[in-house]
Amino acid sequence: MFEKQIIDKILNAWSRDQAHPYRDRKQKPLPDPQDVRVIIETAFLASLKREEGKPITFCITLLSKDCVMEECSSGRKQVIMTFEQSLPFSQESITKISPAFDSTTTSLIVAPGNDRSSDYEIWGAMFYGPSLKPLEEIPVGIEGLTLFRPDVMMVTAIAPGSLLISRGSLLIGRFLYGDFVKSTPTPFYSKAMGNYTIETIKDNEGFKRFQNHYWQVHTDTLNYLLSEVSVRGHGGIIVILPNSKVEEYKKLVLAKYSFEEKLNSEALLIRVLDSSKSEDISFIMAMNRRFSERLDLLAQLACIDGALIISSNLNLISFGSTLIARKWDRNILIGPDGFGGGGENWDASKWGTKHNSAINFVGACPGSIAFVISQDGPVRGFVKKDEETVLCWPDCLVSMFV
Repeated sequence: MFEKQIIDKILNAWSRDQAHPYRDRKQKPLPDPQDVRVIIETAFLASLKREEGKPITFCITLLSKDCVMEECSSGRKQVIMTFEQSLPFSQESITKISPAFDSTTTSLIVAPGNDRSSDYEIWGAMFYGPSLKPLEEIPVGIEGLTLFRPDVMMVTAIAPGSLLISRGSLLIGRFLYGDFVKSTPTPFYSKAMGNYTIETIKDNEGFKRFQNHYWQVHTDTLNYLLSEVSVRGHGGIIVILPNSKVEEYKKLVLAKYSFEEKLNSEALLIRVLDSSKSEDISFIMAMNRRFSERLDLLAQLACIDGALIISSNLNLISFGSTLIARKWDRNILIGPDGFGGGGENWDASKWGTKHNSAINFVGACPGSIAFVISQDGPVRGFVKKDEETVLCWPDCLVSMFV
């Protein structure tokens, strides 16, 4: 069904990932092209199915039964359960059984038949524990009981037609709209969008007190917020205004909803940073939980039509807002990724009102940052580089990590 060049893209990305000096990969043979084709095509078609009227999500792991002991001996432990009777690896089987498993913690295990000429089968399920977000991590491990995603090919369906291809906890790339896009470093890397986020927070009380530690947690905060809006599936726009420019830039925002009170998210973030010095693990976890709950509130506000406007110290300004800046008619380039990528033209004409209103706003408001969360998964980020150029990061969630 898919052209050979799509499978070649995936295998080339896998090969580059294995050779990358910073990935610390165990050298293994490349996945068999036939296995990749069968897994991708079947997963793609299954992702388009619905169970009881709802889209399905699932994870598929390519693993033969004779590899199980090798994975266990590598120290990357999982709980593997073998079906008494294997299931055919088909769209129908996936649709029926996937609701029984949480794709963030469990995967169906697939392998070709014993002679590799027979049909592929689902022979078991694997539990490996969730890939935790920084604000949710428990700062302690229990020897022998901590589970990891295995160092093998995994395909996760996150939306109809949208697949993540990973190796363990590290992402190889995303399959979307019939094409494959390899993973890139997170755009919040200091030599990418991170340069711009640092500039917006330099006047924040927390940055003055905690410097780089504050920036790191602030970056985790943005990642968490964008992820939460994305998983809600409504799409949206989030605009971050520099504290010193809030009153000036509000003139280009038609606010539909706002509150008289402040959420005081910055004060809570500072308490999170203070708590990190504590030796009381339960207290650290409690503070992180309270802060993530505050971010959940903001994420939900972004799910109605219009933009969520917040300041760089995370205060809520308005939501359901309309951006009314004049049209940006100059350059739009792909932003740097800190690893030598970026600089290509980005064609805004292919995208709708949300993207163009975000571009127009950052073009008129230097120092502001806008994110457009699409219903199909990608999160695009925009900043103004100079008077001639707006930078775009095409997917702020397609990073090297699952």
